[in-house]
Amino acid sequence: MDNQFRYTKLGLYPRLVLAAALYALAVVLQMSLRGFLAFLPVFIAWFFLALKPISNKPKDQGLEEWRAVSAAEIDRIADSIQAAKRLRLRLAGPAVLSVLALVACVIVAFVSSALSDILFYAFIDVALFSVPGLFFGKLKVFTPADMELKLPGFLAIMSEPLAKDYLLTPYLRFDKDEEGLDVPEDMRFMLEPVRKPADLIGVQLQAAINNGANGRVPYMYAVVLTRGTAGLSYRALKNLSVGKYTVEAGGDEQYGTIVVRQNTGGTGYHTTPNHCVRLLSLMVKALEALR
Repeated sequence: MDNQFRYTKLGLYPRLVLAAALYALAVVLQMSLRGFLAFLPVFIAWFFLALKPISNKPKDQGLEEWRAVSAAEIDRIADSIQAAKRLRLRLAGPAVLSVLALVACVIVAFVSSALSDILFYAFIDVALFSVPGLFFGKLKVFTPADMELKLPGFLAIMSEPLAKDYLLTPYLRFDKDEEGLDVPEDMRFMLEPVRKPADLIGVQLQAAINNGANGRVPYMYAVVLTRGTAGLSYRALKNLSVGKYTVEAGGDEQYGTIVVRQNTGGTGYHTTPNHCVRLLSLMVKALEALR
């Protein structure tokens, strides 16, 4: 328990005794003084009672390892994020009630001050003394924000039926926590024909996060990967004509890249799940043209 406190290395029982003594000193001062000084011991007691927030956020080790995973693993992550969001909502209720109770206590204190100074200080003390128990050491439910934004688009394309001639494989980027357990941080999908040209590696469907007018939004795009830039696949796809989509060819002798992305004019910087499905369909048609 000792290492859960923010400040000093005192044990739990010395902290409680010290805090109780400071609360008692505040009450004594209130009987003889007026103003801020009478409450100063309370704030000092908060220093000793300050708990660290409790969070399920793992401490990243800075590793980046992409691995192919099953569709069930993506579903598990989606379920975990939804469960975390529901838990956050459940925790919000008691937090709101705590704030309302504190505000009510302060209001009653000022109303009762017209009747008695003792009542005023009694209600104010109840409010201040209860602050550590109500608000310190709160549970913070962590969900990976970027993953949460990207997930609906990836779930949409994962649920889209594909011809048996194509494979859609999810990949996760893993970090490690302090205990060496996997921590998923990002995702992308690889689209491949079962029988593909010799120079074609596949089409990566990946997502970035843009800053939109109303906050952060996901932006999915496709990257065609080829072996070099001299093969038939690269030469055919670099001149791909896809309407309102932008096609950007690049790469080198080892790897060719062709980026296919939605135009970012207007609201194009945000790809909805429907846009993601449309991009998948577009890339399947582009691969079919290579046959």
